[in-house]
Amino acid sequence: MNTAIIGAGAVGLGLGSCLLTAGESVCFVVRSQPVEPLGLERRGIFGDQSFAADRFQQVPSIADLAAAPLDFILVCTKTFSARAVARDLARIWSSFAVSPRVVLVHNGWGSAEVFAAQIPAERVFNARVITGFRRTAPFQVDITVHADAIRLGSLYGAPLDALSELAERVQRGGIPCEVSSDIARDLWAKILYNCALNPLGALCGVPYGRLGEVTAYRRIMDSVVHEIFAVMQACGFRTHWSDPSEYLRSFYDEQLPPTARHESSMLQDIRAGRPTEIDALSGAIARLGVERGVPTPVNAALRDLVRATSQI
Repeated sequence: MNTAIIGAGAVGLGLGSCLLTAGESVCFVVRSQPVEPLGLERRGIFGDQSFAADRFQQVPSIADLAAAPLDFILVCTKTFSARAVARDLARIWSSFAVSPRVVLVHNGWGSAEVFAAQIPAERVFNARVITGFRRTAPFQVDITVHADAIRLGSLYGAPLDALSELAERVQRGGIPCEVSSDIARDLWAKILYNCALNPLGALCGVPYGRLGEVTAYRRIMDSVVHEIFAVMQACGFRTHWSDPSEYLRSFYDEQLPPTARHESSMLQDIRAGRPTEIDALSGAIARLGVERGVPTPVNAALRDLVRATSQI
């Protein structure tokens, strides 16, 4: 199985380490830095692994993937790069003798439609990842926390048989992974969690657990969740909980405690002066709310505040 991974950040390195552990061929597209002969090191809760630089390939651009015999392309960039990546893939798409399956390892909502506008929708898939990865240096990654198996699926009704091979290889490489027949439910479950915690934690500069301890924070998170359920249902989607109250019980009692000490990547991005993924999270909810006529004042306010904070 031949796989290209676009984005050698924490998630891309983590998933790449699994495929390498399983003995697969991996090529990283490293766009943000010169390609150097660096080996890959993985540490953390699923064990330590190291791979010499000659064990995998590195290329500096998506154009270098043209005509390669690829089975899968994993897009592990930040969501704000989705349009550029989709355009670059579209430019070389006709060069593939057999079209690869493109798996979007993105937060939030909206990336799939961006890619489906550029390449065939039946080749676009999504991954829901709620495993914590932290890049400590170029080609060094720590796996810090794991909440549930990675799930792979299609929002466009595409056959899922081929995804079983990818899931099996990732799982063999150390991280639980499975195919989902209803990936939309999984994606919306993650959106609920991320939208409740990431923007507020980033703005207040506190870990997740602190948000659950303060009544004022809880009120804001409760409002975020109620707005998301209204938007989700207006769009014709469902998730694993029937209503906001059922989700919030699970959120406070089961989901939040294990990650109480975690700081969101959005907070880390703001501290480092990097762009955030707010437009794929609270911003996506606000956009869908406008389209469907559903008020989303709290999500819109969080979007605007994070945007403003990121520009300071």
